[in-house]
Amino acid sequence: MRDVLSWTWLSVRLGAASPYLNPLLEHFAAAADVYAADHAALAAVEGLPESVRLRLLDKDTDRAERILEDCRRLGIGVMTYDDPRYPRLLKQIAKPPAVLYFVGKPIDFDRKLGVAVVGTRTMTEYGRDVTYRFSYDLASAGAVIVSGMALGVDGMAAAGSLDAQMPTAVVLGSGLDVVYPKMHTKLYKCILRDGFAVSEYPPGAEPDARNFPQRNRIISGLARCVLVTECPETSGALITAREALAEGKPLFAVPGAITMPGSAGTNELIKSGGAKMVTSPTDILDLFEPAHFPELDASAVGAMNYNAAKAESTYAVSTKTSKVAWAKVRRKKPESAPDDSPDTVRESSAPKVTETFVPMSETEKKIYACIPEEGQVSVDLIAAGSGAPVPDVLTALLALTCKGVVRQLPGNFYTRV
Repeated sequence: MRDVLSWTWLSVRLGAASPYLNPLLEHFAAAADVYAADHAALAAVEGLPESVRLRLLDKDTDRAERILEDCRRLGIGVMTYDDPRYPRLLKQIAKPPAVLYFVGKPIDFDRKLGVAVVGTRTMTEYGRDVTYRFSYDLASAGAVIVSGMALGVDGMAAAGSLDAQMPTAVVLGSGLDVVYPKMHTKLYKCILRDGFAVSEYPPGAEPDARNFPQRNRIISGLARCVLVTECPETSGALITAREALAEGKPLFAVPGAITMPGSAGTNELIKSGGAKMVTSPTDILDLFEPAHFPELDASAVGAMNYNAAKAESTYAVSTKTSKVAWAKVRRKKPESAPDDSPDTVRESSAPKVTETFVPMSETEKKIYACIPEEGQVSVDLIAAGSGAPVPDVLTALLALTCKGVVRQLPGNFYTRV
């Protein structure tokens, strides 16, 4: 069996963010050996559940072969765990991906200073300026900005790096042929000209709420440090922050006014001692030895007019609070359409969302019913109205947000879209 096929088969059998790749590779030399293993050999792997062993005993490679054919057709590269280009940094995380799909020019993250820039999808003007300044300056100094290309901080981080005429890297929570959010299509194309996009999800994989927390570990894993520029206390960016701390990587946060809900998360990271406060990109660059990163040039920091550069930026970057910020796939039903037959419309670049139907779990339906048709409501009131614990409410709200039917407002309030 070809190595790339065996690794792709293994990634299909394990799924994304699997905790079982490392135990398998401690026991077997390569994916081909896992493929060849029988039940007795797999039973010898410590900590491997029976359910996983049964999946690994399924030697059907049809799905893996279709994925590789799609990659060839779409011009998507495949980087397996044993590929020399696979970053050593990524092998050090708890749940490394067996396969990375990529487009663009691979970046040597083992030699470059990768800085993950993360934060809220709902930027304030302060967050927009801070993210742009740090990303532009760090890229100008020779660092590689790593982000998730989401609305808000992610998109602004990529735009700042591109405006500095430096390559940037993005990690997607979907297949690389599925641009999400759709309004960042132009940004994505610009990234691919000189930069690098990567995903552990195969071509055609749609964005799903659970993909994004899983994606965050790769953002952190590719970087030497993580910078949180702006986020409230419930932001998904805090997942990336926790990943950085778990990996023993430096975590930085930009402070904000105590009256700004959007900075409550960053301020708490600083207050708790989890993150080091930074007010300038040089605060980050000073932590890394020039001998290890000879391409870094801290003198490039602050050598431009940020307002002019941002005003001239050609990259369309959106936030969740702008009128066109959230990718909604809606089409009016024909006059003759009966009420019980929704007009489901699919666009490959956004989740399946229609005017009348969105797939929801029972918990999500209960949470959604607590959000008024007009106006906004706090998380606490949603929890009180639904009777669900706050953690369950937050999980459901994240899923509903990713499905495009609700959006988060400043102050931890939510509204229907």
